[in-house]
Amino acid sequence: MSSDDDRRLSRRTTIDLRLHLLDRQIHDRDGVPLGVVDDVEIDMPDDGPPRVSALLTGRALFYRLIGGGPHVSELDRIPFDRVRDIDVRVAIDDKQDDLELAWPERWCRDHIVARIPGSGQR
Repeated sequence: MSSDDDRRLSRRTTIDLRLHLLDRQIHDRDGVPLGVVDDVEIDMPDDGPPRVSALLTGRALFYRLIGGGPHVSELDRIPFDRVRDIDVRVAIDDKQDDLELAWPERWCRDHIVARIPGSGQR
């Protein structure tokens, strides 16, 4: 894990959540896309200013395909201290395999796509 001094986001004094975070793609440390930032979780401490504690991401495209939308309890939480860089995309320190963010895609690949002739999955 890199120190705060190594993180590009630490050089910013102010982050506009709507401009710099919401709807940005999230990539793991290998550059694999994991989803988008759907919302943020904010802590409101009694003794200080509000702080972003986590990025919330759901499977927005997955829900658009099957209808409806995710309930807040179904959103995946990425602790903000795992964020390595905020730029055109949001990079995190974790690998995709270490997270449970891609389980719907894996499930579709294993249970639906794998059954399609010519998919190369069997």
